[in-house]
Amino acid sequence: MSASKTRLRWPDVAKGLSIVGVVLLHVSLAVPEGMETTAAHINRILDPLRMPLFFMVSGFFSAKVFGFTFKDLFLRRLWFFLVPYVVWVPIELWFKFREWNLYDGKEMPGISRYIEHIVEGRNMYWFLYALVIFNIVLWLTRKLPWWAGVLVGFAPILILPLHADQHMIGKAVLYLPAFLLGAHLRQHIRHFAETATSLRHLTRGTILYAAGFSLAAVWAWWNTVSDVSFAWPLPFAETVGFVDLRLIVNSFVQLLMLPMAVIVAVLLARIPVVVDVLSFLGRHTLVIYLGHPIALTVLYHYNMRGWDLPITRGADNALHETALWMTIGMVISALGSLALWLVTRIPYARWSVMPPQLGAAYRRPASTRGETIAATTTASVTSR
Repeated sequence: MSASKTRLRWPDVAKGLSIVGVVLLHVSLAVPEGMETTAAHINRILDPLRMPLFFMVSGFFSAKVFGFTFKDLFLRRLWFFLVPYVVWVPIELWFKFREWNLYDGKEMPGISRYIEHIVEGRNMYWFLYALVIFNIVLWLTRKLPWWAGVLVGFAPILILPLHADQHMIGKAVLYLPAFLLGAHLRQHIRHFAETATSLRHLTRGTILYAAGFSLAAVWAWWNTVSDVSFAWPLPFAETVGFVDLRLIVNSFVQLLMLPMAVIVAVLLARIPVVVDVLSFLGRHTLVIYLGHPIALTVLYHYNMRGWDLPITRGADNALHETALWMTIGMVISALGSLALWLVTRIPYARWSVMPPQLGAAYRRPASTRGETIAATTTASVTSR
C-alpha cells in the first residue's frame, strides 16, 4: 500500500479500532465475569487510546468549523449530531427502562426523566452530545493561536467538583483536550502520521507512552498507600479526592499516549485485510454505536434475566461459559449494528440516523477558510 493511501486510511482505522474497543467493553460489562477475560484485559490496556483517539480524529476532521459562521456551524455540523441524538436516546432509554420495569419492578418513568437524561448527557449516546458541545467550543476558539486553542481544552478542570452531578463535565475533562488538539494541530498530526514509522517518531511515541503508563502506575500505587485528598482553591468544593483527581490524571495519561495511538493506527493501515475491516468499521461508527446497546438490551439482557442462567468462567457446562456469551454478545452487537444500517436504507426513516442537509446549508458553497485557518494556526508547530 502506498504512503498516500496509508495517510488517507489511518483515521478510519483509528475510528474502527475505537469502536471495536467500545463494543468489547460494553459486552464485557454485560456478561458475568466478562471483565476478567483475556479480551477484556487487552482492551483495558488499550483503554487510554480508545475514546481519546476517537475524539482526536473527530477534532482532526472538524477544523473546517474555523471558517464557519455560527449559522454554518449549526446547519453543516451540529444538525447532524443533534438529530440522531434526540431521536435515538429516548428509544435506547425506553428499552433499558423497560428491562428494569420487567425484572426489577421499577416504574416506567415519565417524559421529564427522558428530557433529564437527554439534557444532562446521561445515556449511551453521550458522545454525540459531547461532539455538539466540543464543536461549539472549537468554533469559539477559531481566532485564537493554536496553543491558546488547545489550552482551552483544560478549562473544564476549573469546575471539576461539579462532575459528580453533571455527567458531561467529566467527559469534557477527559476528552475535550484531545478534540481541540486534533483540530488545532491538524497539520502537525497529518505530518506526524506521514512519517509515523520513522525512528524519531517511534522513539518519541514510545517515550511518551512509557511516561503515560508510568504516570498511571504511580497514581494507582499512590491511591493504595494513602488517602488522596487535596484542598480545592476554586469554587464548588473545599476538597477534591481520588475520584475527582483521577479524571485529570487520566486526561494527561491519554494525551501522552496519543502519539503511540496514531502510530498503531498507521501500522494497522498497512496490514492487508486488517485495514479493510477496521476502515469499514470506522466508516460505520455511528450505526455501530447506535445499534449495539439496544441489541444487547433486547437480545441479551431481556433473555438472560428471564432465564436466570448462571454464567461463569471455567464452567463445566459450555452453555454457562463466559467466553461463549462474550462471543454471543459480540454477534448480537453486530446484528444491532446491521439493523441500524438497514434503517439508513429506508426512505425517510434513514433521516433519524443521517438527517437531510438543510436548505440553507445546501445552497451555501463550501468554505475553504477552515482549512486555511487550520493551517495558519499550526504553522509555527509544523515548520520545525
